[in-house]
Amino acid sequence: MDEAQKPTTVEELKIKGNECVKDGKFIEAVLHYTQAIKMDPNNYILHSNRSFAFLKLDQHYLSLQDANETVRLQPQWAKGYFRRAEVEAASGLYDEAIISYTHALQLDPQNQKLIDSIKELSEMQENRIKESQNVVWICTCIGLVVGIMIVILDYSFTTNPTLTNPLSMVAFSMALSGLGFVVGKTTTMMSSWSAGRSLQPPVDLGYNDSSQEKEDVIPERKNKYSKAQARQRYKQGKL
Repeated sequence: MDEAQKPTTVEELKIKGNECVKDGKFIEAVLHYTQAIKMDPNNYILHSNRSFAFLKLDQHYLSLQDANETVRLQPQWAKGYFRRAEVEAASGLYDEAIISYTHALQLDPQNQKLIDSIKELSEMQENRIKESQNVVWICTCIGLVVGIMIVILDYSFTTNPTLTNPLSMVAFSMALSGLGFVVGKTTTMMSSWSAGRSLQPPVDLGYNDSSQEKEDVIPERKNKYSKAQARQRYKQGKL
């Protein structure tokens, strides 16, 4: 592109960014929006558009930052909350996303897309809860079945069974069932903890810190004379 044809105003950069989004060129769109934001940092529409482009690039942290900035700059604009909800939903934070969708719906009550999004996400959250409960019960049942099988095998195929008392047999089976419950519960908790991890800030590689350390290092003072020369000058009274 010639220098004369390059977009130079905020509006031209926004239009160019929108065109890149339509063409699926989200990285280029981010670059155009970023350049426009440098020229007009309080333009909430630019932050909203860049949030969408970042979301398409799976850059959830950066997308959320722009969505929050959109809400901060224009808290009465429903689309800012919608952008935030979209990022939260993509990151697995369904409860937070429903809250953000609800805020948007309060500002735009007739928006059918918001209504459908809340309904869809509520169903997904219910399914997630049911799946978590199923995992716990399945693991519990597996533990119980394994415990019963071990008791039967021990009693039927060993000369001196370890578990001879009925109470010990029941206790052993229940213990394995409890172990299965713990495994299932841990699995579901780890799954819930993983939600929202994509919203964590990028890892600081510490390049700035290392450069700062280099600046803080005091250069070692070099001796002007060798030890022998220093002793000689000391004897001569020149030091």
